[in-house]
Amino acid sequence: MKVRLLLAVVLTNLFLTVSAQEGKFGYIDFNSTLKLMPEYLEAEINLQKIQSDYKEEIERSKREFERVYIEFMLEQDQLSASIVAKRQRELQLLMDNNAQFRDKVQSDLEAKRAELLYPIRNKLLETVSDVCSSLNLDYVIDTGKGTYLFINPDKGVDISTQVYKLLGIDNQTEQIVEGEKPVIVSSDK
Repeated sequence: MKVRLLLAVVLTNLFLTVSAQEGKFGYIDFNSTLKLMPEYLEAEINLQKIQSDYKEEIERSKREFERVYIEFMLEQDQLSASIVAKRQRELQLLMDNNAQFRDKVQSDLEAKRAELLYPIRNKLLETVSDVCSSLNLDYVIDTGKGTYLFINPDKGVDISTQVYKLLGIDNQTEQIVEGEKPVIVSSDK
């Protein structure tokens, strides 16, 4: 009986200690905030320019392959078997080179995107850190991940407004990238 009473007292004290240490947290949609930053729009415009240049080169290579292929098809009947085999190898090499180039372009674009977004992400992380320090928060939940089931607004603080203010973002404005042309749409309308 004494052991149960002692265990109940210890568990109650432990519960009260843990409850007293319960931290305060903030929450923000990191990626949505990132996309609202002016620097993000600039990075997207730069990336789209690079992507456009690559697209033009891919199209040029495609046209070159089609030209060589059509020439081959028109001359094929008049060529010897060894020349036909040589041209077929050349066409295969062109196709392989074009495929490798497309893969390299994709890899280069992903690397460039990461390079352009790195300082912007760091700026946002530093701003979130500053807001958390000023509000004495213990941690922040990224609501954009969608892995939480519930956030109690009495325990958590939406830090979006404070972060927007420090970054100079008008929280009534959204940036939308349509096709290749970024557009800013204000929700004031």
